[in-house]
Amino acid sequence: MKKILFVTTSSLEPKNYSGDAIRAKNIIKYLRKKNIVDIVCVTKKEKTTCVEKNGKIYFFKRNNILLKVFYTFVCLINLKPLQLGYFYSKKIKVFLYNKSKKYDSIIFHLIRSAQYLPTNFNGKKILEMTDLISNNYNQTKKKLSLLNIFYYLYLIESFLVKKYEYDCSKFFDKTVIVSKTDITNFNKKFKRKIIEITNGIETQEKSFKFQKKNFKILFVGNINYLPNKLACYEFAENILPKINMIYPEIEFHIIGKINIVDKTRLSLIKKVKVLGKINDLSKNINLAICGIANLQIATGIQNKIFTYISYALPTIASFRSASRIKKLSNYKDLLIFKNKKQFINQIIQLKENKILANKLSKNSYNKIKSLSWEKMLKNYSRII
Repeated sequence: MKKILFVTTSSLEPKNYSGDAIRAKNIIKYLRKKNIVDIVCVTKKEKTTCVEKNGKIYFFKRNNILLKVFYTFVCLINLKPLQLGYFYSKKIKVFLYNKSKKYDSIIFHLIRSAQYLPTNFNGKKILEMTDLISNNYNQTKKKLSLLNIFYYLYLIESFLVKKYEYDCSKFFDKTVIVSKTDITNFNKKFKRKIIEITNGIETQEKSFKFQKKNFKILFVGNINYLPNKLACYEFAENILPKINMIYPEIEFHIIGKINIVDKTRLSLIKKVKVLGKINDLSKNINLAICGIANLQIATGIQNKIFTYISYALPTIASFRSASRIKKLSNYKDLLIFKNKKQFINQIIQLKENKILANKLSKNSYNKIKSLSWEKMLKNYSRII
């Protein structure tokens, strides 16, 4: 039994449906079956250390906004990714320096945690990079106007992150990526250190039932994440009104973490319901037509697709969202669109066509049973 430390800047609360948090929680759950796994994570409020089965959770309060701005500015001056400063914690840095020697391995979740790697640590150093964020940022800036200040922030950050990803490859024993496509973009010099460990699915009780009265279209994810935010606004403003011309009763339900500004703006759009974070997603599947993953900016594996399918909910995904999930086929397991017209037609199909909706529900649900987290994460036992 090994002793492992898992360091993350993500919130691991049950209601967090972001892909990063889902993956982190499942990695911890898997490794704790045969190891002691302690966790370092951040929280909004002060919390005492929590003792759990096969490990502890050490909580560190997030910096206030002034400190976040200060550390972000320091990173900019030093030509380091701005997100390192935004998520920096001096207390975590000191904690790892003092405590790291008692662990056999340390797993750093996402590149923004890599800054906490202690110089005095001689055990296994693993970076759970998940996706190539520089690729994501390059896609994002292409979707933004030159008049938008975020275009320049993403331009700068994409450059800084790409350099940092390269630097991380030097210092870590293993870097974990979820998609082979991202691995091809790594420098050949470090490819022997890269390992693909893709995402799994935890199947839930089937909650979907085709009914003519179904009226909800669901979007699940962290809405503060810009690609998710853009996808929600695109659907609410440009797709939903066209659907409502045919079916006025259809509503767009948004589930997940969201700031007050976007919650207010989206809620003002006709037929849009912003539910925020919820405890039990199964209750919202009732009377749903489908779940959507209409992102035009996407890297790695889109967990929201797996989330919908885990409840046997028919799923519609953009080509970019679904392109890296090779095990699911168009019009057999889910629907994949390449343009707006196709997207709208597919929603109408799932509203009207019971045979198609039930086929997608059944096929995808049965197929993902072979994609359990237990099976997908087995290579973690080899690298720790």
